[in-house]
Amino acid sequence: MRVVAFAPSLSAVEEDAGGVNIKGFPMTSCYVNSFPAQITVPMVVAVTALGGTDYDPVKYIVATSPEGERVGSLEFGWHWRDNPPTPVKFRVFAQYLPMRAEAPGVYTVGLYDSLEDTETDILFPLPVLKSNPLLRKQMS
Repeated sequence: MRVVAFAPSLSAVEEDAGGVNIKGFPMTSCYVNSFPAQITVPMVVAVTALGGTDYDPVKYIVATSPEGERVGSLEFGWHWRDNPPTPVKFRVFAQYLPMRAEAPGVYTVGLYDSLEDTETDILFPLPVLKSNPLLRKQMS
């Protein structure tokens, strides 16, 4: 299986007919009113595989703090049928990652094969910052 997209978004909703309706993708920073904050980050995950492989994959999305502490995780899996005569299959998901941000900084969100894994090539840096109400008024 190959991951073709992995990033947070401002919103993500799976469509009944397939695909995902997203806004603000990729989300390059997240703003909260105060710290500590409990937030839910919509994650978009798109994957592809050859037919005849990866029938029941399971993946884990893990968020870590700037200090490397795990601050959120979720598990998701699916049954992935082949689609003959197409030799490849595609899937896109909207997953909602609950995480806790104790302080401002660059958090990391990664896609892993297990919760015990400590390394992955699929990482997204997510700055979590305190919102500035003065800037919000200037932008309105």
